[in-house]
Amino acid sequence: MKILLVADIHGEIENLSKLIHGIKDDVDLIICPGDFTDIFNTPEGFSQLDIAELIIHKLLSLKKPVLCVPGNHDPYEIIDIFEEYGVNLHGCVKTFNNIDFVGFGGAETPFHTKFEPSESEIEDCFKKIEPNIKNRFVLVTHNPAFNTRFDEIPNNKHVGSKAIRSFIENKKPILAISAHIHERGGIDSLGDTKMFYPGPIFEGYYGIIEINENVNCEIKKVE
Repeated sequence: MKILLVADIHGEIENLSKLIHGIKDDVDLIICPGDFTDIFNTPEGFSQLDIAELIIHKLLSLKKPVLCVPGNHDPYEIIDIFEEYGVNLHGCVKTFNNIDFVGFGGAETPFHTKFEPSESEIEDCFKKIEPNIKNRFVLVTHNPAFNTRFDEIPNNKHVGSKAIRSFIENKKPILAISAHIHERGGIDSLGDTKMFYPGPIFEGYYGIIEINENVNCEIKKVE
């Protein structure tokens, strides 16, 4: 199974269009871990939900299954659009090719953005959906796990989620996908779990993930 990973679009539809028209990989699934829109970058006459719907149409134009979680910039109502188009992974477990995908979006920030669930909300959601995980699984979150290479900001402070880190350590997904901290793209691991953030598509980055029949992951960051 080959997965296209597109993160942190922030309303930059032109860059997404370039990727969609230029991608040469024959993918089976598309994953977007949030920030479809940007609270500071919404064209006059459009709402953030208008932009989100346009982006979902772009992703679906590849005629492959799509799974999405919201980012902290996205309004809570984006989940209704995800549900309408059958792409929602937030607070859900979806199975594809005998692999479960588990998702949770948003991230707490000091900037009072729109989708900022608390640590207790994340923990409660994971407890609720955990019984639905039946197979080896991939975790898809907007916020990265705490104290990893993906959540460190320029002052060397780690700002990721402790609840997400605990879930990874306890449940051991084969892969943890995240987004959010634009400067911290790359590949890492936490225990036996591989971790990946390709960087933001608005800067021209995306990812390709291949999961073979032995459930081993090959990860590629692409510019």
